[in-house]
Amino acid sequence: MKEKVLEELQKRYKLTKKDMQGLQKIRKGTTQIDCDTYEIEGVGNLFLMNMKAMLGAMKMETYVITPFCKDLSFCNIDTVQAMGNDMCLFEMYKTSLHDEDLSGFETVREKYKNLPEYDGGEHWYDSVRLSSSIGKKGKKIMTEGSRMLEECLMEYMDLLEKAPDCDPEKKKDQVRAYVDRLIAEGGMAVDGLSKMIGKEATTELIRKYMYNI
Repeated sequence: MKEKVLEELQKRYKLTKKDMQGLQKIRKGTTQIDCDTYEIEGVGNLFLMNMKAMLGAMKMETYVITPFCKDLSFCNIDTVQAMGNDMCLFEMYKTSLHDEDLSGFETVREKYKNLPEYDGGEHWYDSVRLSSSIGKKGKKIMTEGSRMLEECLMEYMDLLEKAPDCDPEKKKDQVRAYVDRLIAEGGMAVDGLSKMIGKEATTELIRKYMYNI
């Protein structure tokens, strides 16, 4: 998925890799985390994270596209493979200044309705998770789930190209409000990272590199 995300962005925008000052490689016991972050010229920030744990028995990939110069909500793409189960998530969280037309994602949802749904329980961020968000979880669904994520990515790329310009500072305020709650109240990636590298390093990683605020 990493190659697809980079490929589609590089077709459209100039990407400049940024120095993560020692946080690009995190090692603790048998857990390995590799991160990269890029400036997307004229758009905003891209964050990539790959994690392997339990000697490779658990693998997680996270990709975050956060527009600041374009009025489109940010998106997360996550895949997890663990203990014979696969999980594929595409999520958007309301950080745009205006309403968005997300109807195109319904075609993707309908196409992959045969895949078992992911139920993550109730969380504080449910109120800002947009209708375009799609989650699947089940045994041996990664091949089909990855195709679903690629189609979600392409729909998002189309929205990004059409999105109007906006005030980057006003947009950052929207993202900052989300990130403040994410750090304070937690989430799947935040909770896992905090256990590994501590709250302080996790906060720096999320604020400075994952969302670039």
